[in-house]
Amino acid sequence: MKVAMVFPSRESEKAISGYSENLIKGLNKNKVETDFVTYKAGSPKSFFKLLPKLKKYDIAHIQHEYNLLGWYGIPFFLVYLYFMLSKKYKLITTMHTALPLNEKFKGNPIKNFLRKGLYFFQNRIINQASDLIFVHSEFFVPVLTRDYNFPKKKIVVLPQGIIENVKITPKTKAKKKLGLSGPVFLVIGNLIPDHGADIIVRNADKTGKTILIVSSPKSVNDRNEKRLAKYLNELKSIVKEKSFEKFVRFDIIPINDKMPLWWDYFSAADFVLQAYKGGIGSGILTHAIATKTPIIASNIPFFSDIEKKYKCLKIAKTKKNYPRVIREALKSRNYRKMEAECARYLKENSWTAIAKKYKKVYQEIL
Repeated sequence: MKVAMVFPSRESEKAISGYSENLIKGLNKNKVETDFVTYKAGSPKSFFKLLPKLKKYDIAHIQHEYNLLGWYGIPFFLVYLYFMLSKKYKLITTMHTALPLNEKFKGNPIKNFLRKGLYFFQNRIINQASDLIFVHSEFFVPVLTRDYNFPKKKIVVLPQGIIENVKITPKTKAKKKLGLSGPVFLVIGNLIPDHGADIIVRNADKTGKTILIVSSPKSVNDRNEKRLAKYLNELKSIVKEKSFEKFVRFDIIPINDKMPLWWDYFSAADFVLQAYKGGIGSGILTHAIATKTPIIASNIPFFSDIEKKYKCLKIAKTKKNYPRVIREALKSRNYRKMEAECARYLKENSWTAIAKKYKKVYQEIL
């Protein structure tokens, strides 16, 4: 059995490429011969060039997210039409995004109407061309079956795997290294408005120090290069306007998860805060689990699904609830339980454990 894992290169995209690289390592560890087959994110030409290479594989596993090829995702119509007409191998698509048709988008109503139309037709052609669809959470299943007519038997739910054996610095030592003391509440990653850092910052005086905002000054994941810089400036303006400088610290430096410093921030944190306003997943959550760092998260389906099975995170039901939920979670008994649940989540969903489930599905489809 030979598997082609098709995903964007690390140089052109960070989140899905990092996920795919870890999955391949887990698969190869489980004796599933899996190759890196990469293209440049945002470049349809680079993707079309790799299509002939897939003929030598038994399974082509495509990592899909609507705008990975740029051009509003339109090139994916041609890609999946090609698969429908010519593929000789089994095709699996992991859908990292599957938004319901009743999702409310801000902005131009005509643009949003066209966007939903694109999802409507693109998801149907993905369904027709794919032998199986992988998703990371149960809440995707009714979205795909109800809104896009996917057969339930075609959908496989497998959570994102957790990196094993991350080098964790003792918390006191990590805080000292980063010039921190007392409780540390970490907001880290590709910060865009939907990730809700502004909710945390606006409640900084009720949460207390130190709310630590960590981000690179620009992101390779976001095609809108100015969006991250604009949002970071908005966050800094809120802090200045409310005189919250003693509560909030910004570390805006070139950083990614390949750097030891990235993991030092997680080691130093008492909690990772994820006040997401919407969205469909979080790679940051998997890094928190890898370092056994509890999470305080928003009330969206992705986090709610996890909370049903694991108590490694607590949900803030409203924007104003975060300080209260954080105070409750800081109590020794509650905190120890959350750390233990992080360890259980890691054990049950490590990349080695998840890759075994992938292997079983691959074998069954052939």
